[in-house]
Amino acid sequence: MRISRRTLLRAGASTGLLAALSACGGNGVRSSASEKNGIGATPTTTADNDSAPTGVGALPADVSRTKFGMVGDSIAKASSSSLTNALEQQGFTEITIEAAVSRRITFGDGKGEPLSGVRTLYTMIADGMVPDVWAIAMGTNDVGKYPDANAYAALIDQMLSMPDPDVPIVWVDVYNPNQLKGTKEFNLVLRERAGARGNTTVLSWFDLASDPTEKLLRGDKIHPNEKGALVFAGLVSAALA
Repeated sequence: MRISRRTLLRAGASTGLLAALSACGGNGVRSSASEKNGIGATPTTTADNDSAPTGVGALPADVSRTKFGMVGDSIAKASSSSLTNALEQQGFTEITIEAAVSRRITFGDGKGEPLSGVRTLYTMIADGMVPDVWAIAMGTNDVGKYPDANAYAALIDQMLSMPDPDVPIVWVDVYNPNQLKGTKEFNLVLRERAGARGNTTVLSWFDLASDPTEKLLRGDKIHPNEKGALVFAGLVSAALA
């Protein structure tokens, strides 16, 4: 699935969209993206990844789109309000976004550190959550911390294997300029593993966030500013339209 870069960036810059999103209500939506940490509103970045495809496959046309579940880090947290509103506009009525600052894929037990993505996803599934689409925005805090592609593949496979294989997954790739080599490697492996699972779409936040002319990031060059949050939300919601 390839989503127009120009369309997403125009959406982020549109004051009309800003007004429309801010006017949306929150009925039927549960979001646990905590507001306790101010920095939690920003996502991390990775490196230039022009050679990688924007998406792997496409969501089935007959996928029901009313229930949405997401596990993410600070990037998802920063964008959770905009994403919730965008999904409501598309008819989603049950939206759960579990996002936390500094969250990693397998590390973290919730005791003085964020609960890991794997344990968060396990808890959501154990609690009986059965969304029509799962979304994952993880990896920013893991790039550069593993020795090779096989290690990244093991992380990714662990998360991809948890949901029912019949349920589509959308995974947003990463952009972390402080770990550019690891970022590129992670994103390439992510596409390979997504292709192996099937029924999985990879979206390129990297392509958007890594372009300095678009000014989607805060001063730390990792987390999204207001426009960036809208563009991130547009990236995910456009994949589900």
